[in-house]
This record gives sequence, C-alpha cells and structure tokens, in this order.
Amino acid sequence: MAICEGHSMTEHQSPVDIPPTAPVHRDGLQLDYGTIPLVVGENPTAVQVDCTVDASITLDGREFCLEQFHIHCPSEHTFGGTHTPMAIHLVHRSADGAIAVVAVMFVDGAANPVSGLRRGALVGADPHYIALLGLLPRDRAHGAYDGSLPTPPYREGVAWRGIIRPSTVSPHQLAALRAAHDGNARPVQPMGDRHFD
Repeated sequence: MAICEGHSMTEHQSPVDIPPTAPVHRDGLQLDYGTIPLVVGENPTAVQVDCTVDASITLDGREFCLEQFHIHCPSEHTFGGTHTPMAIHLVHRSADGAIAVVAVMFVDGAANPVSGLRRGALVGADPHYIALLGLLPRDRAHGAYDGSLPTPPYREGVAWRGIIRPSTVSPHQLAALRAAHDGNARPVQPMGDRHFD
C-alpha cells in the first residue's frame, strides 16, 4: 500500500538521500534497549510493534522514549541514491514532545532473528517478545539530519539518525514482509537548505 502524497511540501521533509559524503558519527547516540513484549500496533500502512515497557535512546544527552517501530519495504531513505529492500524506523518521543527516529536498513543475507512474520505479526525466537538490539547491526555509526515524519501530517522538527551499516534479512523473511505491506515508502524529498550534521 503506497503512502499517498497530497500535503503541501515545506522545506524540511523526510525521507532524503544520504550521500556517501555525509558526516558519520560514532558517538552521540546511546541505546537503552532491552526485550519488549510483542504488541502489534494499529497501522494501516506498515507492520508496527508498539513499545509498552521502558526503552529509550539518548541523543547528545537528551532522552527519547521508544513509542513504536514499523517496517518499510523498500527503505524510505536512500544511501547514495540506492534503496535497500527493507528498513525499520524506531520512533521515539522526549518528555517535551520532540520526536527522534532511528532508521535501520536491511539487505538480503542471513535471517534476522526478530524480523520474521507469522500470522501477520513479527516474531522472534520467543513469539511473545522481541530483543530490540537484534534489529540493529553491531556498528552503530550513523548519519544525522533534521527532517519530518514521512506520513501525514508530515510534522517537521524530527531528529533523524540513519544507521550506516545495514542489518540482514533472509529472502524468505523479506517475501513475508512484502506480502503484508509492499511499496509503503514515501518518495525521497529534496534536502533544500539543510545539511547533514
């Protein structure tokens, strides 16, 4: 199900292309993730899991609590003009309402222990819980920029962190996810006067 356009574009929209020349950060992003219960969220455009326990990130000293993560096939962001077959967006909110999203790209390869699909829900080794760190590669180097939510109302002021090194997903897993929601990526938006931090 494709996400429809139809909203007047402003200056700082997401997703964008992350060029090879973008600065890469190896600090400033701290993950306080554990194992969360599998709670499938209501999302008509993506497979989504809601977070009902404490899980958070810290960006440059500021804490953001995880609200949910959801899946896009293919990725919304591109790296050097190229989409990956799949991406997960981990959506966080601070105490004052600010939003931060961590984007994790996936490429064909070994099966991911928590990215399978069964009866319409994500499952891992334990069908009732998901180990969040299993979604991310060990190398957490990332690109950073200010953008928007890529779905209506396209709210801006969102802090994006795109993990540079991808995780892997097996062809079987990817096929199952595509069967649930394929083509649910918003087109890449212009950078305008922005730059990567």
